[in-house]
Amino acid sequence: MYLPAHFTSTDYEHALRLMAEHPLALLVGPDAQGQSFGSHLPLVASAQGGGLLLEGHMARANPHWGWLSQQRQVLAVFSGPGAYVSPSHYESVKNVPTWNYAALHAYGDVELIDGAADKDGLLKRLIGRFEPDYAEQWRGLPEDFQHKLLGAIVGFRIRVTRWELKLKMSQNRAAVERQRIRAALLASERAEDRATAEWMARLEG
Repeated sequence: MYLPAHFTSTDYEHALRLMAEHPLALLVGPDAQGQSFGSHLPLVASAQGGGLLLEGHMARANPHWGWLSQQRQVLAVFSGPGAYVSPSHYESVKNVPTWNYAALHAYGDVELIDGAADKDGLLKRLIGRFEPDYAEQWRGLPEDFQHKLLGAIVGFRIRVTRWELKLKMSQNRAAVERQRIRAALLASERAEDRATAEWMARLEG
């Protein structure tokens, strides 16, 4: 990812927040011919043993998991909020439109999870993250139905070896211009615009 110094962040808490707020990631890895193949999947990030772990699952019908079992290396791309920035907010007319956004690239080694008990544990962790109240309903489903569903998925975990966080939030602009941009985004009807303004405020400290 192209990372100009003023948009690069190494803040671990910002990274975890972005992945928690926008868990739907693009998982990219090579297919049988070595070409890039992407799967859109919700991933849960957690700090473990001083490192970063991502967990998720995909349909067994998706050929991606078979290719990953051979290649192991994977890239997960998380896209945060983004918003159009008008040059009308700048002091000088010699400016052009741009786009503010947040993005995280996580590179790592993937390990498949295919045992029934391990997948059940994985699903319970994901349920605990996205809808804790559903846990009781899942446990109450007929055992044969649970086994059928578990057989239809392949779980995985990614041990992240490197991550890059880009927060392009007008840090290269004057304070008065950033204030104008943030105010305009907060007043927008688009939730994405308001979420971008919140990230701008976060970076202001």
